[in-house]
Amino acid sequence: MKPYRLIVLFFTSFLLSQTAIAESTLTFENVWIAEAPPSSSVMVAYMTINNASDQITKIISATSSSFKSISFHQTKHEDDMAKMEHMSTLTIPAKGNLVLKAGSHHIMLFNPVKKLKAGDQVVLDLKLENGDIINLNVPVKKQQMDHSSHMHH
Repeated sequence: MKPYRLIVLFFTSFLLSQTAIAESTLTFENVWIAEAPPSSSVMVAYMTINNASDQITKIISATSSSFKSISFHQTKHEDDMAKMEHMSTLTIPAKGNLVLKAGSHHIMLFNPVKKLKAGDQVVLDLKLENGDIINLNVPVKKQQMDHSSHMHH
């Protein structure tokens, strides 16, 4: 009886590990929220989202108990002016990535329910087009200055 149980246990764990691998085609790197100035009611989340699958993956919404609302934006540069454009989804190409950074795609976090400062952690729930929800623990960090992408007005 014992060898039979061992085989069933092995097979069950093998199948569960294969399911987990199939479902986790997105990975997240350099995930952080920029600490906002004291008077600001808006914060911004940055990250790199990698897609290991052969299919385009879309994030259709984001929620967090730490913010009243969240939306996706992209900064567009036209005639030496930068303007923000609302996006309904974040699209991560098959076998590719999407970099969320200053001056490009980013996640806008509106009206924090409490003052957040560097060192705090926030949970972001990202909903995929297929209905899956990915929970990210995101640290709040001091704004990092990137001198390579100055905006000229």
